[in-house]
Amino acid sequence: MSDAHDHDVWICDFTDAEDRADFARLMAEFAAEPVSASPHLDAAHFARVADDLARRAGSLVLLSARGESEVTEGILIAFEGYSSFSRGPLFNVHDVHVSPTARGAGLGTSMLETLADLGREHRHTKLTLEVSATNSGAIRLYRRLGFSGLENLPVTAPAGVTYFATKKL
Repeated sequence: MSDAHDHDVWICDFTDAEDRADFARLMAEFAAEPVSASPHLDAAHFARVADDLARRAGSLVLLSARGESEVTEGILIAFEGYSSFSRGPLFNVHDVHVSPTARGAGLGTSMLETLADLGREHRHTKLTLEVSATNSGAIRLYRRLGFSGLENLPVTAPAGVTYFATKKL
């Protein structure tokens, strides 16, 4: 899969050693971010998470890189769910992370647009996600991509608060 921004986005293949290593590395990098505050979770932990996700039905992991990059720089984890009100499947975005050196290059947008395309292709009704109130960069991204539920937020984000957002497909 690829998009118009000259980014590569693909579904993580947990049977591929390189994809597995990139998954573990990016998730450990994400865990160490201040917004995650889980630096004790290292690549070995996330290698075990990869085993779990490989066996879990309804899991979808996207990896991404800028077209000119030799390094995987972004990850998105989503789980399939069901909306009783929309009477159809949905994707719940659990994690989105882009390496600091690749931020602002559009990888987060590319991964979320790819997820939305996959959702529409499989007749999903919406995307949902939770975002930390202190993660202003992610909130800006989700607003720009049309997620609702993030309007009129307080100027000062209370610590420990999480917002719920949704995007109809």
